[in-house]
Amino acid sequence: MANINTPEVSTGKLVENVTRYFIRMREADISCEDIRPIMFFGPTGVGKSAAVSQIAAKMEDETGKRIKVVDIRLTSCTITDLIGIPSPDKDKVRTIWLRPEIYEEQEGYDEYIFFFDELDKASPSVQAAALQLILDRKAWTHHFPENTYVIAAANPARGTRKYETRMAPELMNRFKHFNVQPDFNSFREWGIKEKLHPFVLGYLSYDQSKLYAASESDDIAFPTPRSWKSVSDTLTAFEGEYSDIEELRYDIAGEIGTGVGLEFEAWCNVFAYMPNTDNIFRGMEKNYPKTPDVMHALVASMTTYVASRGRTIEISELRNASAYVSKFPVDFATLYYRNIREIEGVKLRLMKVPEYIDWSNKNKM
Repeated sequence: MANINTPEVSTGKLVENVTRYFIRMREADISCEDIRPIMFFGPTGVGKSAAVSQIAAKMEDETGKRIKVVDIRLTSCTITDLIGIPSPDKDKVRTIWLRPEIYEEQEGYDEYIFFFDELDKASPSVQAAALQLILDRKAWTHHFPENTYVIAAANPARGTRKYETRMAPELMNRFKHFNVQPDFNSFREWGIKEKLHPFVLGYLSYDQSKLYAASESDDIAFPTPRSWKSVSDTLTAFEGEYSDIEELRYDIAGEIGTGVGLEFEAWCNVFAYMPNTDNIFRGMEKNYPKTPDVMHALVASMTTYVASRGRTIEISELRNASAYVSKFPVDFATLYYRNIREIEGVKLRLMKVPEYIDWSNKNKM
């Protein structure tokens, strides 16, 4: 086993660091072929695959270039998917290798990111072909498109916790490594942008330890950032079709397991005791939560309301909410403001709210 002796990094920090690394290397006139391949190493469901798409989007925003992500799931590949199919040439005296589709340049894109997922789980022949591609940017006669970055991902060896891998150290030394681990703040920022269901954001704000439950047992369903995203999608899809969260018990347990699923169900029931979010932004709500779980639920619901309005939210609505939040305990008011300031277009509008400015000055936010 090889030890993974690199610092832990959240998915948010991962996206920031890798984006900056790729852009700065290119600004220094270093060709993509000479930029070291990147390895994301971390547990299943932590968000490694999603991070690649975020890196591409962030690079597009910062450089103005169009970037294509080519996602290659190596556990689903055969060796011919990577090196092509052998075929005789027209004179039938030599073997040529038909070019796989993944190598074709696509019109409208300036750069590419080739993402080799589950590298450690690929068959030996596929892994060998993938490694030649990753390190040499070619396999047999086939080359990557010009201006291609390379990222690979692997999971910890089963039953060895998160600090070891079965991949050999001499192989690992060819990569620039990032040890990706679950982080609630990164998930929260991403979840707000993606408009995750307030039940999910509220529950995980209340109990951050349930974001990821590393499964070294034989459990087939357990909570990960990926499975919480699926729970959010389920809740959104069935919105208005259930009168009690219990009606979705089997759907939710199928994503995150029975134990956590029942805890989540019990927590969701606190929404019955929550003040009306719409009335808060209308300046009409006079009731306040009395317990921390309901307070977390309300902050999540208010965040979702602001995220749904974005740049179109009225200053008067933000003023009403700020007046209401002024009576919150400081830590919950801070959580609310920290959440909504990360929503695109809201921070500038918030700076026009006298109630927020007064609160911010008093609490040095």
